[in-house]
Amino acid sequence: MRREVARSAQGLLALALFASIAGPSCAELPHVEGAAEASRPELRGLGDVLGAQLAANLAHVEGAGEASCPELRSPGDVLGAQLTADARANAKVRTFVQAAKDMAVVSVVIEAQVADACRRMGADLGVPPAQMAPRDEVGGQASGACGPVSAALDAIFLQDAGVGVTLMQPDCEPSGARCSGSCNVELTPEDIVVYCEPTQLSGYCQGRCYGPCDGRCTGQCWGGQCSAYDAQGRCVGQCDGKCDGGCDDTCHERCAGTWQALQCSWIEWPPSGDAECEACCRAHAAVHAACTPTLIQTRVVQGGEMAARLAATLQANLPALLHAQKALGHRLLGDAQAVVQVGAALPRLVGDAGARALACVAGAAEASKSASERIQVSVRASSSVTGLVGYGFTHQ
Repeated sequence: MRREVARSAQGLLALALFASIAGPSCAELPHVEGAAEASRPELRGLGDVLGAQLAANLAHVEGAGEASCPELRSPGDVLGAQLTADARANAKVRTFVQAAKDMAVVSVVIEAQVADACRRMGADLGVPPAQMAPRDEVGGQASGACGPVSAALDAIFLQDAGVGVTLMQPDCEPSGARCSGSCNVELTPEDIVVYCEPTQLSGYCQGRCYGPCDGRCTGQCWGGQCSAYDAQGRCVGQCDGKCDGGCDDTCHERCAGTWQALQCSWIEWPPSGDAECEACCRAHAAVHAACTPTLIQTRVVQGGEMAARLAATLQANLPALLHAQKALGHRLLGDAQAVVQVGAALPRLVGDAGARALACVAGAAEASKSASERIQVSVRASSSVTGLVGYGFTHQ
């Protein structure tokens, strides 16, 4: 669907919905004269942006971890990392580190796109570069660049300049496959022993079995009768109690040795993962979504040279600004805040996971908080400009 908005000197917003005409498809609108080019790098799917900027951005992200967690700063996927021997904790920590890492990178991308678009608009509208200098705050590049541009737009509209904007908003599809299986944990025999009730354990014991034995017990038979004994009085047959010794078939409860083909008939923690891991996995998939470009067409409604300059700079820069604000910022803000909440809870949940895992949790928690704040500031900065041309009052 298309929406057209116009802003005039009186501050009135004229909104016309083309309800009787089918809106152009994403394939059609790029051919409209003056529409944004889908080939522009800032309008591609975020996966392309991350692929090009990951290494460079991580080096400059505040709170991206100390040397004790190199996985947080270095390029590459963390979803296969072994940060602790505890399988459950490892699933939580590695997906959290990956999600925090993603959010840290994309927050820098959002801030840079917003700031660059506002600086280009400011230059077109005669705003001195010094007035668009970064502010001393998280997201300060965006807020510093867009504030003066917003003021310049207000001044232009007071001169009876009006510009109409026809737009198509971006559509994004999260990449669920990227995190597929990362919260599924393959339990080791040691994990099963820890998380399963002893009476629910069963497997082949290479060593000494302490418990019911489905086969022949060689040793002592406690709490029951043995079907055969040797000359020394040891059980060498079926024991209907508990075997203390060798078991040539399935052993239950305990094994002083090595378990083989160990199973648990009931386990408190299912291997499908948990809420913290799934929340981080969703955030990771959202960051790597494929998004269609924001497409616009502008026209002068009223006014002279300044209105023409405004229409031209909006045509050139509004797609990038709206892409950063809507396709990235607004869409990811909820996921970013969810990752922050996971970071606050993880130290309590994985407190015995070891120094390496806890160092990564601490670094990722700091990075995620900075990222969430940077996204919020950048979105507000962009909205201060896009709202003045009517976009802030409409939704598609």
